[in-house]
Amino acid sequence: MRKKSAQLIALMMAVMLTFSACDKPPVKDDPVATDEYNEPVSTDMTDDTAVSAQEPAIEPWVDKIPDKCTSRYGYYSLDASEKAVYDKIVEAAKRYEDEVEIDREISKSRLEEICEMIFIEENALYYLSNEYNVTFNADTGNATSVILSYKFDHEELAYLNTMTEERIEEILKKITDEMSDVDKLKLFHDEIVFGCKYETEGRYTATPFGALVDGKALCEGYARAMALLCNKVGIENMFATGTQYNTDENGVTTEEEHIWNMIKLEGLWYNMDVTWDDPASIKNGRELEDDYISYSYFLIPSNELRPTLSIRTDLVEPPAAYSNDCNYFVYYGYYAESYEQALKILEKSIKEGNSKGEKYVRIKFATPALYKEAANKLFRQKEIYTICPDILPKKIEFFWNETAKCIQFSIR
Repeated sequence: MRKKSAQLIALMMAVMLTFSACDKPPVKDDPVATDEYNEPVSTDMTDDTAVSAQEPAIEPWVDKIPDKCTSRYGYYSLDASEKAVYDKIVEAAKRYEDEVEIDREISKSRLEEICEMIFIEENALYYLSNEYNVTFNADTGNATSVILSYKFDHEELAYLNTMTEERIEEILKKITDEMSDVDKLKLFHDEIVFGCKYETEGRYTATPFGALVDGKALCEGYARAMALLCNKVGIENMFATGTQYNTDENGVTTEEEHIWNMIKLEGLWYNMDVTWDDPASIKNGRELEDDYISYSYFLIPSNELRPTLSIRTDLVEPPAAYSNDCNYFVYYGYYAESYEQALKILEKSIKEGNSKGEKYVRIKFATPALYKEAANKLFRQKEIYTICPDILPKKIEFFWNETAKCIQFSIR
């Protein structure tokens, strides 16, 4: 039941605030015909260029987690009065209230920003619609109320929460005592990628249920699922947002909003973009194999995000992320600082991968120059076949990401 305002407002106006994350498919790590990314190709001993293929209030969903797990950078940037408004809206959303009266002096534009902060920072309120109807006094410019709406009713939300929690428990049971936080993040990353496909349409694509249970999600769904899993094991995290600029084969540039995770380990922040590490369809429309997975955006510094991504800083300044220490390639020993080191890493990786029955080997290079040198020697000059010739197949499918300085190729 909507609460009625007792105030008489001489001049009242309304504004609709919306936020939509990833309405269009993002340009993925794998196959794009641009200067930055190249579609997967295969190489063999004879062909350099072959292409491979008042109703009862719902019980709020409250995670039993330490407060430190979710960082509220936006919230902590507010003054005391603004925090009170933020808290009031959050509590109202937990009770499924339709209208929240604003009893403090706050401008319409500032209230809009607070509503955006809530959408980004309050992961448990994923059922709250990203449309806010803000009313304000035209004489003073101060907001008087915000009308909330919800994506799902009580019964449907209860079902989504239950199924999501069950799936999370299945994943958490795979954690062993020997696992480090990076190991746990790799587990979460892999479970999401292998269990989900990027979809732009669908009722649940912007929810953790979409990524973890339904198997279809937008970037928002991927990010919310990762945040929930991090919270469960006490890993501090937050959402980051920005605008992704995509240029098609005709030179037409479009933009879309994007959301990903930032994760704090041992006092240092990293970026984790699970969406970009999930395979997309290649240029000719054939999808990559289900066992393909990338780690190009697994715990990376901000300067290694795509140059076509503009990080949003007007709402809240994200924390500095400059370390490579926990990056997938550095942490697990697949990071080369010279071509000679790269050959040793690849030899070891091919042998280990073959013994474990793995399909792909991956490596990252310290500099763009080294990346280009290695890509040329390994695949154009075919020096890859001098490494473990008794193991490698005669035809190798390989993928590269020049921006991330990463190469991945098949060993079976």
